[in-house]
Amino acid sequence: MRSSLIALVAALAATPALAEDWPSETIRIVVGFTPGGSSDLVARLLAPLVSEDLGTEVIVENMPGAASTIAAAKVAEADADGYTFFLSNVSANGIAPFTYPDLGYDPVADFDDVTILGYIPAVLLASKDAPVDSLEAFLTQAKNEPVLFGSGGHGTMNHVSGELLNMSAGLQMEHVAYKGSAEAMNDLLAGVIDYQFDALTQNVGQINAGAIKALAITTPERSPAAPDIPTFAELGLPDVVAFNWVGLSAPAGTPDEIIERFYEATHKAMQDAEIKAQFTKWGMFHIDSAPAEAESFVADEVAKWGKVVSGAPVFN
Repeated sequence: MRSSLIALVAALAATPALAEDWPSETIRIVVGFTPGGSSDLVARLLAPLVSEDLGTEVIVENMPGAASTIAAAKVAEADADGYTFFLSNVSANGIAPFTYPDLGYDPVADFDDVTILGYIPAVLLASKDAPVDSLEAFLTQAKNEPVLFGSGGHGTMNHVSGELLNMSAGLQMEHVAYKGSAEAMNDLLAGVIDYQFDALTQNVGQINAGAIKALAITTPERSPAAPDIPTFAELGLPDVVAFNWVGLSAPAGTPDEIIERFYEATHKAMQDAEIKAQFTKWGMFHIDSAPAEAESFVADEVAKWGKVVSGAPVFN
């Protein structure tokens, strides 16, 4: 008993010192997707601003695969010392508990959430040469012949968006899982696949240039970044509402002082005029929540997506 008490006192004494000395080395933001995707772009936009505020180097490390659950598991196992953060997202922190039986982490218990930065509409895209120019035409095709759609991975929000469309419109689209959204987009541009669900973020330029066609987005409201793209809800499919959210999380047990300081740095970055303009250009809706709000948000997302995934035949 005495030795256990001594160990406990020593641990409690060490925590303030750790927080006081932080940061004294490079901080990693681990992204579970390939470079060039929406999550990666958000992390790379934030990193230099957070680095400047904290006075230490902040780097982005890509660890793609399995809908970013590989990266999430690695961060969950990392030391809770404030030098490793995860770019949390709806795939790894909301959907994965219901699509990966041996996940290896609990998205609520194994992370201390710092903030939810914002959310991004998913958009149903068609290749330039696909035989449709509207959601109505797409639905007609999909009800009469086999249709494939790609996404950045099994169990991602973009995949689940397609399954929601299947359930809501009575379709039987087949999913083609890629390692990341950039790889799926390469095949969409090349005409290997005709359709893809992806975040609106990185596709506005290609849409405006006519390289790909946007049929509908999954948020309840239109995006200011692409106001001409209708929502599924306004086109008669009110159940097809989903979005890719991104946040920042640390391994559970990270000192509160570090969580609060890191949140202060990211909150300050989110107020930067340039980053606000870039987020708006990408079609990202701001949330910028404090740690307590982020914890509650993630718990709600886990509960919500458990119900959705349980109703999709592909996951059962």
